[in-house]
Amino acid sequence: MIRGILTALILFLIGTDSVVAFQTGSVVVIDRTEVIDELQRENFLPSMPLRISDGERGFMPPISNHAGYSFAASAIVPGLGQAANENWVRAGLFLAVEAAAIYFMVDYTNRGRRGERSYEAWADQNWSVVQYANWLIEYHEVHAIDNPYLDQLRENLNGAEAQFDTDTDWSVVDLAVLRRAERNTPYITTDDLGANNFSHVLPDYGSQQYYELIAKYYQYQAGWSDYNRFHNDLGHTGNLFNRRFLIDRNGEFASPFFWEGVERSQLFNDQYRTGRNFLSLLIVNHMASAFDAYFTVRLRQNRISATPGATPDRYLTMRYLF
Repeated sequence: MIRGILTALILFLIGTDSVVAFQTGSVVVIDRTEVIDELQRENFLPSMPLRISDGERGFMPPISNHAGYSFAASAIVPGLGQAANENWVRAGLFLAVEAAAIYFMVDYTNRGRRGERSYEAWADQNWSVVQYANWLIEYHEVHAIDNPYLDQLRENLNGAEAQFDTDTDWSVVDLAVLRRAERNTPYITTDDLGANNFSHVLPDYGSQQYYELIAKYYQYQAGWSDYNRFHNDLGHTGNLFNRRFLIDRNGEFASPFFWEGVERSQLFNDQYRTGRNFLSLLIVNHMASAFDAYFTVRLRQNRISATPGATPDRYLTMRYLF
């Protein structure tokens, strides 16, 4: 009876699935579960599990014991591998970075989207393809530029005036005709230096490139609603009237609305860029957490394997002399 009690106590203390038995002056290896069953039949142990098994603990033990599982878990949910290994500070850090990165990524992306929609609505009210096309015709006439497609553009407009209403203005201009004229239009600049033809043709209305180009390239400066008013304020009237048909390389002849468009588009693009930066941080956080969890398990396993006296598998050898 004393021997059985001692055996039970040892089994409780080692808390493992190892097998142990004793014989005077020697060691005999027996399956632990058989010993527990015998002790329970003799009423030395209660009929209950002595230890929670890995399965009963859920999915954490496999993560904490296998470097590959730990890597995958942290790659999916940063901090999970660290939590499984009870590295609570690092787990909290990776989780905090994850939450912050998601929040700011969504926030800045939404800011950029709102800013983009606001800019597009404002541009629709303040830039006209009809005004730009009329300016292009006068630009050719003032500088006596020979363009084989100019007559087609003039006939297409047929004296139409800009309404700064996209439905009305875009129903007037044949974009294919306008583009052919643009491809054959040279830059005439304030410094009287020779230049190449226009670098771009007007994109389709409503496209991302359309809204980008009208507030980026000086060839489109004349389409803004304040262009003529701005040149009147500059004194480009009377004998100087034709100066409004010049392009300044530094943007001096671009009106305030052109520059407001530049600022608006730059602002929402910066917000989109910041959102993408937080997305990059999110990816880095996943990978950093995954590798940290992986090497944590591997280092622990290496320390265990290097510990003297550790016996593998499910057996523990002990010598006890009665």
